[in-house]
Amino acid sequence: MTTNGIASAQAKASDGPCVGLWLDGERVAVRALEEQAQRYPQHADIRFRLGLLCLARAEYAGAGAEFEEALGIHPGYRAALYALRLTGLMQGTVARDPLPEAPESVGTRDEALWARADRAYRAQVEGGDPVDALFDPEGTDPIFYHHYAAVFATRKGDFAAARRHWNAAAALSDTSRAVLERLGVLPWTEASPAAGACIAGWLWSPLAVGLYEYLGRIYSRNGLIDEARDCFVQAYLILPREASHAMHLADLALAAGEEERAILLLNRAVEAEPTLVEARIALGLECAAQDRAEEARVQFEAAASLAPGFADVRYNLGLLSDGAGNAEAAAVQFRRALQINPGYLPARQSLAALFCRTGRPEEGLLEYERVLRQGFQSADMLVKMGRAALELNRTEEALQYLERASFVNPEYAPSYFYLGQAYKAKGLRNKARAAWRKHLERQGGGNTLRHGLTKPLDAA
Repeated sequence: MTTNGIASAQAKASDGPCVGLWLDGERVAVRALEEQAQRYPQHADIRFRLGLLCLARAEYAGAGAEFEEALGIHPGYRAALYALRLTGLMQGTVARDPLPEAPESVGTRDEALWARADRAYRAQVEGGDPVDALFDPEGTDPIFYHHYAAVFATRKGDFAAARRHWNAAAALSDTSRAVLERLGVLPWTEASPAAGACIAGWLWSPLAVGLYEYLGRIYSRNGLIDEARDCFVQAYLILPREASHAMHLADLALAAGEEERAILLLNRAVEAEPTLVEARIALGLECAAQDRAEEARVQFEAAASLAPGFADVRYNLGLLSDGAGNAEAAAVQFRRALQINPGYLPARQSLAALFCRTGRPEEGLLEYERVLRQGFQSADMLVKMGRAALELNRTEEALQYLERASFVNPEYAPSYFYLGQAYKAKGLRNKARAAWRKHLERQGGGNTLRHGLTKPLDAA
């Protein structure tokens, strides 16, 4: 059995329940992906991932059908093209037609690794040496080479060669050493060949990294931290990226409540790959969540420099500036986020709220109106719009917003407080009293002063 984790579970057969956990996790993944495929029939990624699940279980017909489906949705899907070739190679069939040329927009680093794995499997089918096919004369990604060379050597029964390659990988990378020690491959002992054979039973293709990361997240969400860690270990071994692995471990640290360790791991990810925008953003978000605003700002500014087209980064810089009391700087960042993505609702709402809070209610109302035109509304937002209209002495407009707020959420107490203010401004004393009474009922008799206005029943 070659499916994710099952080989590992078999190696620990005495643990019994472990096998059930792995199988349950895989069933959850299949169910979730099938539901997504029905909900989003034009998402090629979902079909691709389902194909990888089939391929990991040696269900070749199902795998081929899913990859074909993905290519039908997106004919230029490079990963699906390679996966379809791999499906044939795993059945001993070599595709005779060359792959079409990749467009310039395709990232060359990942495709170079897919091509190396493709050559290795093809050499194996044709009776050649897959390790020779893996070799890269330029020496790029040497850890990848040693991981795969060790696996092909193990499959051939050449455990001395496997040992040399695993040791070479461990010498190049502390992460490789740690995961190989976790799996019992290193330090090399009499039991190591069995552990290596277990690993060799996995789906060894850099194409599958997203699948194992996806399974790891499923386990993590269900509190199965060890199982999640095993999936992330597998993802690292088949595509050895130090930064990505550190980010996955940081997620697990947070799941275990280890906040300082999460920061440490995310810093490690940034050190391993300083240009990885996702690592910068993840570290920035975690620093912000732990009230380390200056550290968060450094990471978001670096991310903004690396990826000027990420609206999220500008938005988070705006939130940091707003939290530091620098409203002008915050407004600049929110506007930059909206220049990148005019439909970015969080930035639009935050800009509107900032204007209303800093004595610019007319500009705030204009931004909130744009939010409404984008199809979003909430009682809280409508109340803020009503308050801004009241500040501008536009009572009729305020009434429209506030009455709409009370309709959207009849239990939202602030709607009635400001509705009472609007009725009072129009001289509708009875309506004002009724609105304030509803406010007190929904607030449980709390003090209305917390909304920043005078006590309404006294004023009436």
